[in-house]
Amino acid sequence: MTHTATTEEKIREFVKFSATVTGFSEFDLWGTGQAEAYYETVVDREGADALQQAISSDPSAVAADPVVKSIIKLWYVGVWYGPELTGRVDVAAWTAPGRSGAKPAVPDDSQPEESLRRQATPGQRQHGQDRAGDNDERTPPFVVSPDAYTEGLLWRAIGAHPSGAKAPGYGSWANPPTLENH
Repeated sequence: MTHTATTEEKIREFVKFSATVTGFSEFDLWGTGQAEAYYETVVDREGADALQQAISSDPSAVAADPVVKSIIKLWYVGVWYGPELTGRVDVAAWTAPGRSGAKPAVPDDSQPEESLRRQATPGQRQHGQDRAGDNDERTPPFVVSPDAYTEGLLWRAIGAHPSGAKAPGYGSWANPPTLENH
């Protein structure tokens, strides 16, 4: 009888892998509260097979894998930049006026979230194609969850606090910053 991993086991494996590629401990990653949301995002956007391939790839090749680069960015800034956007950003798509018929500069509440992302079943996508199978237009980057920005590893890595959230307190500007040893 073969053992099929449960979703919980797959998330644990994802966090263990993420700890390796981000340089933060599994404890730190679980502490963000984002593990499940990030796992679901990767599986939804790239498919379970692409994630498993990234996790089980040769450690020397991991840094070159575009899915791995997207996972690292996801943990650090809380934004999903699909592999197709690794290394480049379509500035025109993000600076276009919101209601001119072009893609909105920032997703707004007037459009259901599901209409902003192309939907298809996991695994339907081939690397370099969008989930619907055509190459011409990709899903723009998006913030994965309401807490993703404030929980990004970026803030801990640079010894800062996210603007507008987790303020260090009144008068804290008078003290020099302290950096954690990572």
